Amino acid sequence: MRWSVAAAISSTAKGFLHRQFLKKRVAPSFRLCGFRFWVRSFSGATHYREILRSGLQDIEYNEAVDLFFHMAEFRPLPNIVEFNKVLTVVAKMKRYDVVITLWNSLEDVEITPDIYTCNILLNCFCRCSQPCFALSYFGKMMKLGIDPDVVTGGSLVNGLFHMNRSEDALYAADQMVKMGIAFNAVVYTILIDNLCKSRRLVDAMEIFKRMGKKRITPNVVTYSVLISGLCNSGKLSEASQLLRDMASRKIYPNVVTFSALIHAYMKDGMLVEASGVHKEMIQMSIEPNVFTYSALINGHCIHDRVDTARQILDTMISKGCAPNVVTYSTLANGYFKSNRVEEGSRLLYEMSERGVADNVVSCNTLIQGFLQAGHIDLALDYFLIKMPSLGLPPNIRSYSILLAGLFVNGKVKLALRIFKDMRETRNDIDIITYTIVIHGMCKAYMVEEAYALFCSLGSNGVEPDGQAYTIMISGLSRSGLRAKADALRRSLGKYKRNR
Repeated sequence: MRWSVAAAISSTAKGFLHRQFLKKRVAPSFRLCGFRFWVRSFSGATHYREILRSGLQDIEYNEAVDLFFHMAEFRPLPNIVEFNKVLTVVAKMKRYDVVITLWNSLEDVEITPDIYTCNILLNCFCRCSQPCFALSYFGKMMKLGIDPDVVTGGSLVNGLFHMNRSEDALYAADQMVKMGIAFNAVVYTILIDNLCKSRRLVDAMEIFKRMGKKRITPNVVTYSVLISGLCNSGKLSEASQLLRDMASRKIYPNVVTFSALIHAYMKDGMLVEASGVHKEMIQMSIEPNVFTYSALINGHCIHDRVDTARQILDTMISKGCAPNVVTYSTLANGYFKSNRVEEGSRLLYEMSERGVADNVVSCNTLIQGFLQAGHIDLALDYFLIKMPSLGLPPNIRSYSILLAGLFVNGKVKLALRIFKDMRETRNDIDIITYTIVIHGMCKAYMVEEAYALFCSLGSNGVEPDGQAYTIMISGLSRSGLRAKADALRRSLGKYKRNR
């Protein structure tokens, strides 16, 4: 049974690889390209076993690779445990492709991998975004008579999820359970976490219930990722119920659990509830971290309580919790939205003074603040000169903020000129940016031009969304172009049915 299941997984991967080979006429491979090795002498006092015994914590990348090749040439051949030590070190350096290549270099040497080797390689295939190689190697393990363990399961499932292969991950998990591999709380937590991130809460809850049926006790991380997933989807009552469930099992929430609840309550305007959770975590001697404080600051800014948000910033600093660029940008954005531009600008200057480096997010926040206050020249100066001088080229969000602000401030010609330059120089223009331009053109009575741009979206590789349809239909209707508006309404209906 175990072999037939593994063969099924492996054959799926091999079929894909064969199709890729037929399509490209190139067999996929991993190679060391352009490496230059610094040769060291490993004789005498620096025998490889002495190096391994002394630990490899401080070894450099090139030294690790050189050590591996020296070991491969040594006779008698080192054992697999010793090779695993070097492979582990290289993997921790995040040189996953090199790990695979190093192992492949031993093809002509009679050495058999053990389960630890296989788990290292499976993880590296996944980290290199090679799902088919990972699945194929899983089948090869079984051919070699190496039974996968819970670490194998966790590595493969997590890797497939990270490559956006969620169906393959769930299939692999089910097959490994059929093979008799007993998953622990860690692997189930990996499944729940990734399902929550994919907004598949029903599936995540089903996995959580399955843990109970198998008498596997969820840990604080399991609860935290599930509560975070429920909070992000606005299911606060279910999240609160899970918190009570934790208490009944004497599993104590951590800062991640509390921060997720605070963020969700603040976002929904439930300030009293958020404050209650904050007090509860303090009573439990759980120190809020930068994410907790940022969630509180964001919530108060959303509900126009900027002065309270500023007090929270001062409190976190006094308690030794260093704000990050997101914290400062969130509060600055709150100032800007309240038309308190000078205070927002001063806060971002304070951020720089405290040694928190600007990033694109903080720059975008400042540009948005300038535009909201009508300071067009300051916004353009920051966009065109300051950001490039900081080594922070504007991203698509920067352009969207600038275009929206220019349209609102009546600078239609300038906005369209910048948009024209964008279309000539960038290939990442998304539907958000197009919608901003279409809306700005409609407001400027350029409805026919906006409609032409809307109709060109498909040829530019961008699919209109519900908001783009609504804005265009509204512009056409106001201009008396009812036939075109009605045609778009029918298209919008079809778009909604297909979602």
